[in-house]
Amino acid sequence: MIKLVTYQKRAAGMTRPEFENRWRTIHGPMAAKFPNLRGYMLGFSIEAGDPPADGIAQLWFDSREACQASYASDIGRKGSADAIQYLGRREHMLVSEKWRFIGCSLSETPFKLVISGKRQMGMARGDFCESWHAFLPDLPGQVKAQSARVCVDEAGQLLNSKTDGNLSLISGEGVYDGMIELWFSTPDELKSAINLVRAEYTEYLDAELSKYELGALGEEIVVRPPPGTYEEMEQKHD
Repeated sequence: MIKLVTYQKRAAGMTRPEFENRWRTIHGPMAAKFPNLRGYMLGFSIEAGDPPADGIAQLWFDSREACQASYASDIGRKGSADAIQYLGRREHMLVSEKWRFIGCSLSETPFKLVISGKRQMGMARGDFCESWHAFLPDLPGQVKAQSARVCVDEAGQLLNSKTDGNLSLISGEGVYDGMIELWFSTPDELKSAINLVRAEYTEYLDAELSKYELGALGEEIVVRPPPGTYEEMEQKHD
């Protein structure tokens, strides 16, 4: 199973409520009909001010090739054309996932801290992927996360989400190489966690990564993800 992660920033002149409403009512239902789609989650920033991403979308497919075929379809191209109209930032990465631990069901933990990181220049992708699985090993406990998952881009293949021409996977560097996801029950727990990361881990993140991004999200299900993703959380707590 492969997950497409899309970092989204609204276009200039659009408010965050307008962006969220458009994603929920127009673009989200359109993307939910993409062929080969196995699951779809929306995550909207709950931070005040102007965060780097107003939202992060996650779409699951059986493979990278299935994801690319979906975006190369007529409806996939229409979805990309729609997204371009209202986004100032639209950056992707294709990742695999591995749980660190599962403590609660998705319905009990709808708030998520995301730490996205890019490896240092000169570091081999394989070495990064190996190290990322052990990255910040004590953090989930320190921030009192109730579940934790690690994602890595081990292939270095990018989605081609243009609207014209022959669309196939591109070999190259994605916006990030890995993502850590930490779940919480309340927005206050999430806000405390992201404040702790900024206060205690900024120096470490600056030293270990060429760049990184923090996101505090409230998650919503559009198409329930398949076994091995969130459903595993639900089954554990049935």
